[in-house]
Amino acid sequence: MRKTVKIFTLFLILCVIFVYSAAAQEVTKADLQGIYIEHLHKEGYLPTIDDDGDIHFKVSGDNYFIIINEDDLQFFQVYMGFRLNDISVEDALNAANISNRRSKVAKVAISSDGSVASITTELLLNNPLDFAPVFSRALSLMRNAERNFMLQFQNFKPEADVSRPAVEAPAEENL
Repeated sequence: MRKTVKIFTLFLILCVIFVYSAAAQEVTKADLQGIYIEHLHKEGYLPTIDDDGDIHFKVSGDNYFIIINEDDLQFFQVYMGFRLNDISVEDALNAANISNRRSKVAKVAISSDGSVASITTELLLNNPLDFAPVFSRALSLMRNAERNFMLQFQNFKPEADVSRPAVEAPAEENL
């Protein structure tokens, strides 16, 4: 009797895993756009869909984007970027490296010409719908990475001008 119960329980667990993973694979980009927009509305944001199909929203006046990769719907990415006016590429790279060592999950990258800093959170989710419980924390970690990055300029160049104008989300092929 116990062996039958164990086998039946194992069978049920495998069925749930199979159904769960099959359901996750049936989600489309349009589905995710709707899900992300609904969640952002619930959190008090005013999201829009940009020309590339990314979800744009603002946090404390800064532009953020949820980038949806149609080829990998389990990949969840939030992006924000800003211009670096009179910061040398060397100083920006040093600040990004220090920030990346000190920050969890969120990472800072500098464009090849040194004019833009981007901060991203990238997660792999077994089910793409699992973003909701970690979304607020991901944004908080991005703000922390930004603080870590900006603090470095007090050490390198206190008079540095790091402006915050909006930077468009990168094209998908540049990710």
